[in-house]
Amino acid sequence: MFYIENLRLKGLRNYRNQELQFNPRLNVICGENAQGKTNLLEAIYYLSVTRSFRTKNDQELANREDGFFYLKGKFIKNGFNHEVQVSYIPKSPLKVKINSDPVNRYAHLQKFPVVVFSPDDLLLISEGPSIRRRFLNLEASRLSSIYFDELRSYQRVLQQRNHLLKSLYNRNRRQADELLEPWDKSLVMLGSRIIHSRLELIMDLAEEAKIFFQHMTSFTENISLFYESSIDYRESPEETGDAFYMALQEKRDLEIKRGSTVLGPHLDDLRIFIDGFDTRKYSSQGQKRTAALALKMAEVSLFKKEHEDYPIILLDDVFSEFDQGRKMHLLEFLKKSSGQCFISTAGDTGELIESLNRDYKIISIWQGRVCDEKSGPGN
Repeated sequence: MFYIENLRLKGLRNYRNQELQFNPRLNVICGENAQGKTNLLEAIYYLSVTRSFRTKNDQELANREDGFFYLKGKFIKNGFNHEVQVSYIPKSPLKVKINSDPVNRYAHLQKFPVVVFSPDDLLLISEGPSIRRRFLNLEASRLSSIYFDELRSYQRVLQQRNHLLKSLYNRNRRQADELLEPWDKSLVMLGSRIIHSRLELIMDLAEEAKIFFQHMTSFTENISLFYESSIDYRESPEETGDAFYMALQEKRDLEIKRGSTVLGPHLDDLRIFIDGFDTRKYSSQGQKRTAALALKMAEVSLFKKEHEDYPIILLDDVFSEFDQGRKMHLLEFLKKSSGQCFISTAGDTGELIESLNRDYKIISIWQGRVCDEKSGPGN
C-alpha cells in the first residue's frame, strides 16, 4: 500500500509551523472556509509533484511574513520509507531531498502518485486549450519519464526555432530553409512522438472516464474525448513526422512573417464531448463539473494500473458541489479504492465516514493550525 504517514509544514501559506500524522486510509480535513484546508492538500500534492495545483508561482505558497516555505513528509511505498523534503527560498533553486540525498526537482515525478480534484478543475472544461495541454503534459509526464524528457527537449527546440524565425524576416527563402532545416528535423521527431504519446493517453483516459461518467449520471449520458491537432497525424509517429515536416515547408513564409512556429503539439487541444456535444459550449455547470471529475478519477485508474497501487486521492470540498445522487456514486467509487484518501469539507463529516466505512482520522483546522483530532475504525 502507498500512503503518506506524516507531514511537517513551515511557512507555507497560513501554516507557520505545523506537524501532522495521517491515517493510511481516510483523512477528513474539516473547518470553516479560509482556515487552511485546501492549503494542507496543496502541501501534500507539492511534496509529491514539486508543483502546486493552484499556481505556477512558488512564491505564492510562501507565508507573507516568512517569505519561504519548507515541507517534509514520509511516504510509505511497498513497505519502504521515503522521507521527502522540499525547501523554497526566493531567488534560489528549489531544494528537494529524498532520504537526505539531494535530487533534481522532477526526479521523483513518477514515484509518489497523487490525484487531486478541486473546484478549480472546472477550468479544464470551460477555459482554453492551454489548460488542457498542461493537464495532458503533466499526466503523461507522471506516467512516463520518456514523455517528460521529450517534452522538455521539444520546448527547448521550439524556443530556439522561434528565436531563429524572428531573425529571418529579411533573408531569402533558400537561406531560411538552410538555417531552419536542423531545427525542423528535431521539432518533427520530438513533436510526432509527443502527439502519439498523447493519443495513447487520451485513449486510456477515455475508456476509464466513460465508465466513471456513466455511473455518475446513472447511465443517462456519455462522455468522449478527442485529440485536436494542428498536424494531420497518421498511424505511426514516423508517418505523422512526414506529414508534420511537409506542413512546416508549406507554412514557411507565414512562420517567418509571424516569427513563430504555427504548427505542433504546443498548439493542440483535448476536446471533451457529452452525448456528442462540445462541453465548452453546450453543457451545464453540473455536467462540466462531472466531466472534470471523470477525467481525474480516470487518472486514479491509470495510476493504479501503472503502479499496482492506488495513488493518494485529494478531494477539495468536492461533496458540496454535487447533488445527492452524484455524491453517492462518488462515494461508491472511493469505497472500491483501497488507497489513502483526503477529503476537505466545511460540512458534516458523519455521512462521509459512515458511507466510506473505513478507518478514519478527522483533522479540524483553524487559522492554519490543527485545533482537534479524532480517529476511529470504520463501521
